[in-house]
Amino acid sequence: MRCLILESRELARTQLQRQLDRFADTICVGARPSAGQDDPWHATAPDVVFLGSDQPRLERLLARPAGTGDDGPVIVMMGDLPIHALTAFELQVTDFLLRPVETARLEECLRRVRTELQQRRDLARVAVLSETLAGIRQGHASDAGAPVYRDFWIRCRNETVRVPQSQIVWIEAARSYVHFNLRNRQLLHRISLRELEDRLDPADFLRIHRSAIVNVHHIERTHADRHGTHSVELANGEMVRVGRKYRLQLAEFMASGRVPPRQDVAA
Repeated sequence: MRCLILESRELARTQLQRQLDRFADTICVGARPSAGQDDPWHATAPDVVFLGSDQPRLERLLARPAGTGDDGPVIVMMGDLPIHALTAFELQVTDFLLRPVETARLEECLRRVRTELQQRRDLARVAVLSETLAGIRQGHASDAGAPVYRDFWIRCRNETVRVPQSQIVWIEAARSYVHFNLRNRQLLHRISLRELEDRLDPADFLRIHRSAIVNVHHIERTHADRHGTHSVELANGEMVRVGRKYRLQLAEFMASGRVPPRQDVAA
């Protein structure tokens, strides 16, 4: 336990230092007549400060957040008269010692200081654990709330085919079914386009028609004919019409400058 003595009286300062040296768990890191100007604890990082009640600017000194932690060191005040104890406890110090300090009273004071330091350590551990648990809960909540864009399993004749989303070039609605247009084949799957859109990664797929969703990695260029019909050309050469109400969405995507890397259609 690191002890700092700030006592204006040299005799009282020396006596207290000798008394503290008798305890195995205490080390006196300084004995000064007064607090420092910039750092009141003289850069000693004390656990406990024995502070004379006649120190100048006492209230201001105890109000400063200087010390080894957010709470600063434990403060024990010393004075000549019992009435000084009232001032000490009004300033919310841990203990008050009457000069000259008796050894038995100092032992009792140190027990109180040890208890408070241990309580601070325990509270610090609880705070760390609480923050850790809160982070874990938040992480679980985020994981639970975050969408997971999974692959599709599609029934095809006598087999069930796994379709990674990266393999989808574009999707076309067909009443209560959709056609998955893949890189090298087409598969029919019973699902609505609206339901399917919610399962697709919005970073990779863009709806451009009420019956069509395209993989943005496969968009090569856009076209507009003299009749005002817009379409996109995909990397596999297919042309997909752009609905009037989806043109703005496509234009905003292109204006965003988000140019995804091309995917090899031959793969």
